[in-house]
Amino acid sequence: MHRIAAVAVALSLVPGLGSGAEMIASWDSADLGAWRTRGQAEFAKPAGEGRTGKRCLEIQVGPGGKPNYPQFYRDFRAGIAAGDRFRVKVDVRGEGVSQDPGAYLALEFLQGGRRVGIAHSQTGKANGAKGWETLNVPNATFPRGATTMRVSLILHAQGTAWFDNVRVERIGRGIQPFAGGQRTVRVSPQDVIHSRFGGVGYHVFYHCHETTPAHLNEVILKRWRELNPSFARVTHSWSWDEAKMAYVAEQMKVWRRTGTEVYLTTWGPPDCPTEASRQAYAKRVADMLEYFVVEQGCTNLKTFCLTNELSLKSWGSLRSDLPKFRAYHQAFADEFSARKLPVGLLATDAAPSASWHTIEWAARNMDDITAVYGGHHYINEYALADANFQPWFRQRLDWATGIARAKGKDFIIGEFGAKQARNTVKGKRNDACIYWGTEEEPFVAIQLAEAVIAALNAGVYALGNWTFADFPDEYRSNYQNKWGLFKWAGTDYSTRPHYYSYGLLTKYLRGPGRVLRVASNDPLVRVAALARESDGALTVVLVNRNPEQVRIELDLGRQSGRPLRRYVYDPHRPPHHPFGDLPEPDALAAADGPRLEVALPAMSQILLTSAYESELPPVVVGVSVAPSAKGARVSWHPVDAADLCYYRAYRAQGAAWKQVGSTIATSLRDPDGALDDRYRVVAVDQSGNASK
Repeated sequence: MHRIAAVAVALSLVPGLGSGAEMIASWDSADLGAWRTRGQAEFAKPAGEGRTGKRCLEIQVGPGGKPNYPQFYRDFRAGIAAGDRFRVKVDVRGEGVSQDPGAYLALEFLQGGRRVGIAHSQTGKANGAKGWETLNVPNATFPRGATTMRVSLILHAQGTAWFDNVRVERIGRGIQPFAGGQRTVRVSPQDVIHSRFGGVGYHVFYHCHETTPAHLNEVILKRWRELNPSFARVTHSWSWDEAKMAYVAEQMKVWRRTGTEVYLTTWGPPDCPTEASRQAYAKRVADMLEYFVVEQGCTNLKTFCLTNELSLKSWGSLRSDLPKFRAYHQAFADEFSARKLPVGLLATDAAPSASWHTIEWAARNMDDITAVYGGHHYINEYALADANFQPWFRQRLDWATGIARAKGKDFIIGEFGAKQARNTVKGKRNDACIYWGTEEEPFVAIQLAEAVIAALNAGVYALGNWTFADFPDEYRSNYQNKWGLFKWAGTDYSTRPHYYSYGLLTKYLRGPGRVLRVASNDPLVRVAALARESDGALTVVLVNRNPEQVRIELDLGRQSGRPLRRYVYDPHRPPHHPFGDLPEPDALAAADGPRLEVALPAMSQILLTSAYESELPPVVVGVSVAPSAKGARVSWHPVDAADLCYYRAYRAQGAAWKQVGSTIATSLRDPDGALDDRYRVVAVDQSGNASK
């Protein structure tokens, strides 16, 4: 009998699970009573249709049917704990499946009836179209708070198919307690995870907003130069006029001078339904990129993507039309190649990690026009206090980088952040971190540091936190975006706590560098290490998730060459500075040979680095005071130092000096100053050294 499309599944115990794997259930294909159904479709358990010729599960959606995720599903509850990791496989064959996402496998995690996590196999109408094919959810973690794991076999398309040989395996248990004894962390200098790491950085949007020279010099660019990221994901608009293009080019030159690699992606590209319209759009985009890279010399612009998070007309809409995404990128690739434009294309920029199956699709269907793979994730599944986030994220990244490396490519995390707020503030939709303004806000830094550590150890090329600065209040009347390391609310540019932790990571985990393999015998002490490419200077970042201070023996594997500067971020006592100046190191850690003992405060981030210079910048001279419309304007002669970062200006208050500003310029206005006040200015270099 002709079937429009059928999906059938026979369930059986499979030998040879591999090291450490554990089958949590076994099935006999003659007894499929544990599987239940949801949705509108014809469900059957026919004999003889499975891959092994036995009974299976079948879903059929007729030509007039409207798919609504009809599925067979089975729930698991007993013996599962937070942090347990699972692998699920199923064989599928489809017939007449005419729509994406077709027949696929999903692993859902539920708290009561509410979904708190999901992982998919690859999706697409091609699944099983040429015969039996194995679909795979390779590594999914049971989140804290979940009560049920649901295996779902779905046909979201018209047609019929067959699934056979479902395997559900536990491949790892949750975090085990420290076994006791001496806590040790070892760095292996000869064991390189990534030979040319690109850097920890930010998504950048500030160039899209109007501002003043003083705001640029004293806030945005001063902080940019001090935090010194070597990677940035940057928003592009296809509708920029010539004046805006020139301004953006100037900012790209700033980023070039700070050694910042740029990944450009478009905010709101136009819908181009025909090949001709896509070719015309590709020419427009290529004109813009050619202006930046060739005419203006912004050779740090290395990567481009069609759109943010597969959005076209609506957020994420291209997740269900990946061939159209490919068609756009093909038009870009053809145009870039014709012009010999040295900009690569990234696929797919999808969010959240549950949508990273689109990256697997891209690797199968558009690798020939893809230079690098990438995606986003916001940590909505895990509370700040949940230690299971870091190993879960590491597993997701291992999977993603594995897909990229199998193609000889890199993987980029274009955006990541803590949990998203979904509320309204003063009539505006609030796009921000849910923890801002709460007692938990300082602990966001610890979760972000864990994400960075996971990324380095998984071999990620680069990553960017959303976002460097808030959007200004006046951006839109009905929407606000307040994710920045610092605020942009009227004239309030104050920093958030993670400025002083994540900012250290962007400053010292710079590319190019070699990510070194590390090992910690305490699962709650997380660590990553980077050797600077130019001279081998070492940076080690540690997070102590233990609720108490612990002491570790840190084995660097070699002599550090110089004492390590130590920076401690303690969320119980987060630092703050009125002008966003980073704190000085709190100590020098000298190693006795390759080993040293380090105290890690409870729930803290510790950064140790030899990537610094000790020589002080030259003394600032020529300080003068002039009248200003309000207060006084202080000026000085520029300092001739290759690694100059910024200047700090001080006004005398009796025998003391009060800092009145920081800037990259050679003057600033002191609104409370007067012509007869005394001032001094110090220069600060990239190592944080201040002149006398």
